[in-house]
Amino acid sequence: MGIFADVLFSKTQQRVLAILYGQPYRSFYANEIISLAACGSGAVQRELASLEQSGLLHAWRSGNQKHYQVNHEAPIFEELHGIVVKTFGTGEAIKAALAPVLDQMQAVFIHGDAVEGTVHGGGTIELVAVAPEALHAQLKEVLATLPPMLGRDIAPVCYTADTFWMQWRANDVALKSVMEKTKIFIKGADADLAKLAGAGS
Repeated sequence: MGIFADVLFSKTQQRVLAILYGQPYRSFYANEIISLAACGSGAVQRELASLEQSGLLHAWRSGNQKHYQVNHEAPIFEELHGIVVKTFGTGEAIKAALAPVLDQMQAVFIHGDAVEGTVHGGGTIELVAVAPEALHAQLKEVLATLPPMLGRDIAPVCYTADTFWMQWRANDVALKSVMEKTKIFIKGADADLAKLAGAGS
């Protein structure tokens, strides 16, 4: 996904948008964004000014600090949030962390409020992985290192290919609900989940 992000956005834009749209219901003060983006004060301030002027951000002063927060009423909020999460935000951070074992997994995706941009505060990122049981503990250990960077906890649910199929055939309510939600795939696609669901038929 990185190639698409590089075509659409500069590195500074990617870092600023990843911070703000990664936690769209949280406000950040300017110095905090500058520190997290690590792109230089001037470059970040120019991007913030541009985003504010375009109406994509709300900005206000509190004491000596200027605060910024995503404007959820902006006409392209949902579309831009989806692009950020999928190309250089949460999804890419998880993909990079899982890279050493990703090829051994059948499917990995995030879903729910964190994907749809409706989570308030420090909501949890919901993740589903279909992978050999031997990888489950390692996957959870790796994901446990990401909250400080993402600003949210990750709640992983792990299946093997067999348990995924059995839960699906048993009409597991939780799994059926997840399958109907908007997803961002770290590995695989809806077609792969459909194959897993029908693997034993």
